[in-house]
Amino acid sequence: MMPAQGTLTRLPVDALAAVLDEVGAAVDALGGCSTMSYTTVALTAPRSAST
Repeated sequence: MMPAQGTLTRLPVDALAAVLDEVGAAVDALGGCSTMSYTTVALTAPRSAST
């Protein structure tokens, strides 16, 4: 379950399966797991009144 956004989300199903197979093989070759740290940032702002 790798695609979240970007080019991979637009691939045909068979092409996406091929990419995921290759990525899986690469991860397996490096020990079988991958950890990724990330931070989510959310910004909010008040809506200004219409004049």
